[in-house]
Amino acid sequence: MSSDRVSITMNRNLIYPEDARKVIDALHKVLRYDATVAVLGLAAAKSPLAGDTPDFSVGIRYGGIAEDRAVRRDAPGLLSRFSLISMVSRLERHAQLLLLQRRWIEYLGGPNKRMDGPSMLKILRRVGLESRGGPVKLCSELVVVKPSDALSNKMMWLEGIVKVRNCLAHRLGQVQMEDVKQSGMSIEDTMDDDTLKAVWMRIKPILDGKEIAGFPHVGGGNLSVGFDEYEREWRIGEQIEVTPLECQGIAMSLSFLGNQLLAEFEREMNELFGLNGKGSS
Repeated sequence: MSSDRVSITMNRNLIYPEDARKVIDALHKVLRYDATVAVLGLAAAKSPLAGDTPDFSVGIRYGGIAEDRAVRRDAPGLLSRFSLISMVSRLERHAQLLLLQRRWIEYLGGPNKRMDGPSMLKILRRVGLESRGGPVKLCSELVVVKPSDALSNKMMWLEGIVKVRNCLAHRLGQVQMEDVKQSGMSIEDTMDDDTLKAVWMRIKPILDGKEIAGFPHVGGGNLSVGFDEYEREWRIGEQIEVTPLECQGIAMSLSFLGNQLLAEFEREMNELFGLNGKGSS
């Protein structure tokens, strides 16, 4: 097969690799959006109230001036929590879309073959069931069957972020026994000194060889951005707090992971079809 694209016809053509690349392009777009939601929390915290009366911009309120003040005070952490939850869910959703493309291509077994409705429904059901395993399984076992060492190493980081997402989404960030139990273990096996651990990615801005200690920063020079890995850990009963700056590092890290996932997805698809293309860089 000499062509570097696989065109599949149903109601529309699925074009490989362009459609896979569109999925990751879309992931970058929504990650930027979610990272900006976290930044909005800083502005919301500075948003003034009109005197000592509640904000009646919605006409009818359940809550008053005390709640308005509390929400503004908590806005950076509150919107950062929403941001992190959404970003991890975005990666999961877009990895699922790549898996759908993989199963579609595998089913047809080659280019220029028509996909009928019942077959497509069967594939959608399969992908839905497979996706229940979560983002780590999606990325390292399903979208990519034989991940590189580099991709496999990122799964420990992703697993920790997923656990944090689940705790923030289901338990409002207060760590419970469900969050600290090891994979494959039951809650009955959990000990009171078990902890939830996550490898956090910290943005490290370097200006003329020195790390910028605080923002806003005034001055120019040779600026570069790197990342430091460090482990965060929470005991049962402790509260997970996330900052807008941490959300920027998580967004960038998920973006890099999306690029690598695409590259290895293309590598495996190219090998499957004997294509000459080298995939994305």
